[in-house]
Amino acid sequence: MKQVLASGTLFMLSVLLSFNCTKLPDQPDLNAIKLNLPLEPFEYNILRTSAGNKYLRYEDSSIIDNNKATIGRILFYDKALSINNSISCSSCHSQENAFADAVPFSKGFEGVSTLRNSMHITNLFDSRKAGYFWDGRESRIEEMVFAPIANHIEMGFGQIEFIPEKIGNLPYYRSLFMTCYGDAQVTEKRMRECLGQFLYSIVSENSKFDKSLQNPLVKLSEEERWGLSVFERNCMSCHAITDDNEFSLWRDTITYANIGLDVNDADKGRNGLYKIPSLRNVSKTAPYMHDGRFKTLPEVLNHYRSGIKANPNLSEHFGGKQGPWQLYMSDHEVDFLLAFLKTLDDDEVTKDPKFSSPF
Repeated sequence: MKQVLASGTLFMLSVLLSFNCTKLPDQPDLNAIKLNLPLEPFEYNILRTSAGNKYLRYEDSSIIDNNKATIGRILFYDKALSINNSISCSSCHSQENAFADAVPFSKGFEGVSTLRNSMHITNLFDSRKAGYFWDGRESRIEEMVFAPIANHIEMGFGQIEFIPEKIGNLPYYRSLFMTCYGDAQVTEKRMRECLGQFLYSIVSENSKFDKSLQNPLVKLSEEERWGLSVFERNCMSCHAITDDNEFSLWRDTITYANIGLDVNDADKGRNGLYKIPSLRNVSKTAPYMHDGRFKTLPEVLNHYRSGIKANPNLSEHFGGKQGPWQLYMSDHEVDFLLAFLKTLDDDEVTKDPKFSSPF
């Protein structure tokens, strides 16, 4: 009998400890929240370029829904998506920095640093086959969007069911969900979809380089053209320009690489490899690499010239097990290459009001 009572006591104690360890969400101060939205939703489903207008598609290839993307924009900037209302998705992915972060490691809801540098999140439609995050661990956008929210360092929701419950209690979402879905119910599935639709609408295809491909009147300078030739010789093995004249994220055959950063790197990424990021807006997305170790693009290029280290997972482009092989670039060629990389900047996506905070 004593043994039964002791077992019951231990069970109740474990339940209480489990409950006490689950942090409940803090409700935001509604008086401090002011939402500024246009009378008609922005056109998230259309990208306007010098080559004409282009309809933007969601992961399932349907045309992006403007009302869903509008809700996604609000969720993206809403600090209520952190358990203590301290940070939002935009805290680590700022529009000014082409939706990357300006520090090596972002701060989570309790001020603790994240474990990797925040990747920029433009043109996610193009990266859907390779997966999301530095290790590509999520293959679907609707799985990816909740991963930071539920992360114990980033936004702190230990139990996913608390997320739609908290957001559903905020009155400014009710009319938006009613317009979009026909009722005011906030569900996890709907939140995932809206965030995904907004993120898929953040497309960058209006850089000087894009325009030079689309319009013969837009020409690269002589220095930029020399930089393009340096890029083609040294960089296109991983960062390619596709046959359809659209600046791509990578060649189809190469989505992950090891570039010889450290021999004993504790973060092994994807079996020793890391995702090859897009170079769009690259001058705006510093610092660089999965750990943000390089503050500037010249530092990155110096790594390829003289800093590549031997590594059991070193990619073949840098010598593989017979490496490391350094890339030869003169100082002048580095200057040319930096000039070309600037042509990949798209000031429209970093200033477009439809991607800005609605608060």
